[in-house]
This record gives sequence, structure tokens and C-alpha cells, in this order.
Amino acid sequence: MNRLRKLALLAVPTILIGTLAAPAASADPLQNQINPSSTPAVGWGQLGLSDELVLLGDNQRNYVEVPVPQGVTPTTLSGQIGSVVDAAEGRVDVLDSRGTFLGAINAPTALASEPFTVNISAAEVTDNTARLSFVLRNADAPANSCAQVPSITLSQLSTSYSGASPNPRTVSDFLPGYLDRVNVRVGANPSPSQQQAALNLVARLTDLYRPIPVRVDVDTSGTPADPGAGSSRVIEIRDGGKPGLSVENGGTPAAALVISGNGEDLVRQVDLFADRRAKLAQSKSASVDSVTSDRPQSSNTLTFAQLGVAGETSVLGTTTLYTGFDIGEFGTGQVQHARLHLLANYTPVTEGEGSLLIRAGSTILASRSLDGSGTVDLTADIPAEAVASNIGLGLELRYVPRHECAPLSDRMTFALDPRSTLTVTPGTHNRGGFPVLPMAFTPDVDVAVSSPDQIRYAAQAINLMGQQSAVALLPRLVTFDDAAASRTPLITVATGEQLRDAGMSPPLLPGAGTTIGVNGKPATDIDLGGPVGVVQAFTAQDRSVLAISATGDWSLVDRSFDYIRGLDRRWASLTGDVVATGADGDTVNLVVRSGGPMPYEPHVDDTWKWWATLSAGAAVLIVAAATAILVVRRRRNRA
Repeated sequence: MNRLRKLALLAVPTILIGTLAAPAASADPLQNQINPSSTPAVGWGQLGLSDELVLLGDNQRNYVEVPVPQGVTPTTLSGQIGSVVDAAEGRVDVLDSRGTFLGAINAPTALASEPFTVNISAAEVTDNTARLSFVLRNADAPANSCAQVPSITLSQLSTSYSGASPNPRTVSDFLPGYLDRVNVRVGANPSPSQQQAALNLVARLTDLYRPIPVRVDVDTSGTPADPGAGSSRVIEIRDGGKPGLSVENGGTPAAALVISGNGEDLVRQVDLFADRRAKLAQSKSASVDSVTSDRPQSSNTLTFAQLGVAGETSVLGTTTLYTGFDIGEFGTGQVQHARLHLLANYTPVTEGEGSLLIRAGSTILASRSLDGSGTVDLTADIPAEAVASNIGLGLELRYVPRHECAPLSDRMTFALDPRSTLTVTPGTHNRGGFPVLPMAFTPDVDVAVSSPDQIRYAAQAINLMGQQSAVALLPRLVTFDDAAASRTPLITVATGEQLRDAGMSPPLLPGAGTTIGVNGKPATDIDLGGPVGVVQAFTAQDRSVLAISATGDWSLVDRSFDYIRGLDRRWASLTGDVVATGADGDTVNLVVRSGGPMPYEPHVDDTWKWWATLSAGAAVLIVAAATAILVVRRRRNRA
């Protein structure tokens, strides 16, 4: 999760801060009211962590690094405690990196799991991380390993954060540490520059607030939306006027940030939010006068240190060390294969038995015995059926001491080496569909809409993708004709006719009226008797496409996006390639062509071609030699 420690320097703007100083604080409490806000519980899956923690054995510290965005503090840890084994009178202590006791979770007395909440607001935060440790305490601790090893499982783990959300007066305090929603107004008929600025702003703000899933909407209605207050903000993008950013109605709940300018001058202002540099603009107005592009570099190989992957555990019996990768970090788009080079260190196993088994989901990647060397150096292929935007790895570790009933202190420590690497192979030969979102659209993505007011649907897709991507998306508004001729990944809001004319064959092809074509097995044309709103992911002309369409009622598209937004892991919680909402308002997730289970295909590299050529050449030589021997023998027989 070192993503939080990096500055997203996608652009380096020159900032001109307005000379109008901020007014002095008013004695009127409503003029500058501080509204302490607390986030909804953010699931650990959203934070890039496993949402389940299995504690094995007494008095063993299990460390977890919880990311903490700038400007907020962690407040509560919540989840379920259950699966208690031989620890009915036990508890789980939660401590921070200093060893400060934060709270205890008592084991449930019944067999069922019970909810818990722990106040972790006193936890030490270092480098945007709160390092927590979980320790199982048991009143009747076993004396040796022959006794049943106590265990408890914490599941559905989530964290809440808090931060002050003052009514903004300046550009710098307009975006506090925590928000739950930003409404971007562009009007009913936004210009291309307004549309591009809005898309950029959605991508920037979504990335800025990760891992907190801030909702950023684009408002294309003709009537002003409700003013921002508390943990909400309103930003208005205006076409025309002096280029810059300014706060209107500062110090009140009706405060709004206005971004103005023409053409590229307007679009450039959004780069103030490339990171937290906006905190420098401590006045009512500012402007970005120039931008030097500094695009993130893609790479096919990254180390665990670069990916922010780390892990260490202590083993007696069996335990599983969980880790994983965000493929978006590579910036290569879709990936069809990955090769893991795992380095690790462990306590040498000179007596007893030790082993390691590595899984990606249900796919076994590699296994080996652990011996007296104390090091692991192995490579393993992650096949196409296990490739997704986020690849989770489970390292199943086993250590059995040689002596029966060994003391509980006879344990093996296992730690990942940050020099381990992951190498990816770009390509579209994978599960496809939703499992490849958002990696297939990072970082560059084209956006094409049928009409300017439909930009808000594309913005919802970018917001949801950005919440799950370790790198900021770089959207580019294009015409539909240009999009059809391009090979850049595409988000499009289009009719079925436009998709068909562009040579695209989506899983569902909206037709005239209430008809729709299902391009599956079998292919069918159906009259639904009512409207439908569709969000679908597929591959066309060897590039990824997310198509957003509707027949009749476009509010059903909003319902489809709300369905995705309500899932714990957004796109990662989906299977298949279609999310559709019908006339009755029920949303379904379908596997029409892709995104479902993929049959195992062993990875074969190009060395087979060399061996095939060599074998063919050897076969020719063998046949030639056999023919020569036969001819010689026949001549001798005749003689």
C-alpha cells in the first residue's frame, strides 16, 4: 500500500496564488463552522487488504498496516469475530506500532460470530499508515504443541476515518481530508473543454482521495444542485472568463469552487489537484499558468518494494500469509500472463518438516519443501485464468517440529524479500469482461459520448474505476469516429446502432424500441417489452471497451451504476461482462461471453519453437542416416 506514500505527479503546474488574502475568522459561529465528519466503514478489501484475519496460537503478534489518507485519522475498527477453537475464554488485544493498547475483542460464548467495534483513534500514524497488531490471549493457554492450538477468526474487517470538514473559505481548504461526495456542475450543454475538464477532475479527485471511495458526480442538469455542506462539495466548471479557480460564497454551506477559462486554459486548471499541492493556495483564488507533462512510465517488471508488497509471519503447524498485487501499477493495460519470482527468508528447518504452497485464487502456482538453507528462490507462472486487476496470493506455510509436544516457542519465522519481482505480459488473452477492470483502462482511456449531456455516465465509470486503481486514469475526450479508428481502451456512451456501425459486437446490442440482441450462445433477438439500462465490458479490435447504453429510460443506467457502487469491491465483485437493469428496476449481473471461469491453459514460451526446429532437423538426419545404411547393406548383399 505504498501507493499512499507516493505523490501522483502526473503534471507539474505553475501555480499563481491570488493576492486577495483570506478574511479574518468571524465571531459568528455559523460563518466558519467546523463539521467533524466520519466516513462510512471502509472495507479492508477496498483498502487493498484481506478482510479476514486468522489468529493462530497464543501471544503471537499479527501485524497489519492500515492505510490512512492525509488529513484524516482512523477512528474505529469493526468486523465479526468467530470460528473460535479452544479459546472460549480468550480475547483479542489490538495494539498500535508503539505497543499502545487500543482495545480488546472478547471471544463469543456461542458458536455464532458476533460483531465488534474497537476505537483506534489513539493509534500512531506514520507515513500514512497505522500499523496495528492483533494478539490472541487465552486464559487456559496450552503448554506445548501437542495440545489443540487455539485460534480465532476476524472477518468482514473495515475501518472508519474522521476529519474536520469546515465550510471552505479558500482554495486550499476547499478539499478537506475527508469527503463523501463531490458534485461537478457543467450545465445542460457543456462544451468539449468543459467535458474534458470534468473528466480530468473526476479522475484527479478520485485518485487524490484513494483509498476512501469518494463519489464524484458530474451534474448536467439545467438547474443548480443542492449546495455542498459538511462532507460534500460543489465545483462549477464554467466555459469562459479569466482562467483560474476561485471560491464563491466562502465560509458558508453554499460555498462553491469555480473553475473558469477557455479551451486548454480551462482544462489546465484541473492540474492543481494532481496531488495535495492545492494546500499552497491559501487564498480565495489561484490559477495554473503552465503545465509540463510528466506521464507515468509503464514497466513490465516491478519489485515487491515498488508494488508495496510485504509480509512476515510466525508458523507452528500451518498458517497462510496473504498478499497481492494491483496490476494497474504496471501501467501496461490488459495483462494475459504474469511470472512471479519469489524471494523469501525463513528460519532454517534443520529438524522437523517445513513446506510452502503458493496459490492465486484456487490455482496452485508452486510448492516446495523448506530445508536448512533458510531461503526461497523460485519462479511461478500466473496463468490467464488467474489474471485479474487485483491478483491475490496465498502462501500456505507448514512447519512441524521434529520432537513431539515441542514447546510453543519452537516456531518458524517466514518473511518476504522486497527484491522479489512480478513480470507481466500485456495482452487480451485472459478472462475478459469485468475481471480486467480497471487494469485494462489504465492509464490512458478514450471517452466518446453521443451527446454532451451524457458525459455524466462516462464520469461515473471513471469514478468507479479510479477507486480501484493504483494509478490515476488519463481520460481523453474524442469523437465517436476517432474512437472507432483508435486502439486505445474506450469508455463510450452510445446507441446500439453506433456500436454496430463501428464494427463492435457487444454482449448485448440495444435495438429499436424495446428490443435487444444477445450475442451469446445461442444468439437471440429479444423484445423485452420495456426499457433496459446496460453497462457492459468486452473486447473489440483487440482493445477493451466499456459500453454504456439504454433503450428508452436512461435512469436505469444510473441504477446499474448504483448496483456496482453498492458492492464491497466495486468491479472486482462482479463476474461476467454485463450489468443490466430492467423495467422493474431489478439489476442483474450476467456472463454472456466473457468474465466467467476460464479453462486452465499452461503457459508455453517460445523455446518450443527452437526444440521443434531442432527435433525436426534431427529427424531428417536420422532418416537420412537410416537410408544411407540401408543402401550400403543392399550393395553389400548384391556383392
